[in-house]
Amino acid sequence: MSKLFFIDCSEAAECCNKSQYKEAKPLEKMKLLIHLTFCRACRKFSSKNSKLSEAIKKSKLQTCPEEQKKAWREQIKREFAEDNV
Repeated sequence: MSKLFFIDCSEAAECCNKSQYKEAKPLEKMKLLIHLTFCRACRKFSSKNSKLSEAIKKSKLQTCPEEQKKAWREQIKREFAEDNV
């Protein structure tokens, strides 16, 4: 039974991330809760991870379009080439 329900800290971190993004299965959630009961470090990680996720949601960050990234890369290449002439 212990191998079925007990996980190490790296697995707990993965379950924590999946859980926050609604990707964790019920068994993973249960394993995480059991692990968090005994592991102070992972409880702290989980708390900080939740706060970070909430801050990102509240900030309403938007990703940069690929076209803009490509334009910036080209601009940097041109400027770098000019500096090395």
